[in-house]
Amino acid sequence: MANTKSAAKNARKAVRRHEIRVQIKSELKTVRKNALNLAENPKGEEVVNATNYAVKKYAKAASNGYIHPKTAARKISRLMKAVNRLQK
Repeated sequence: MANTKSAAKNARKAVRRHEIRVQIKSELKTVRKNALNLAENPKGEEVVNATNYAVKKYAKAASNGYIHPKTAARKISRLMKAVNRLQK
């Protein structure tokens, strides 16, 4: 329980930030799965668009501080490696 008004406000902000982080991380998992599913059954430009969208989302999440930049780089690298492997 917060003892001051500012502590109560910081607690509310922490809850809001947590909800946003959870939502963004969930979205990152979804775009990754979509890109991998499209890579398994390639349909022309859809694979490229989905992969680029996923990379863009990971980079944006890293630049806004929702995930660590090195985590984003690692996940992007693994995604690209998996998509390229599935395309062969």
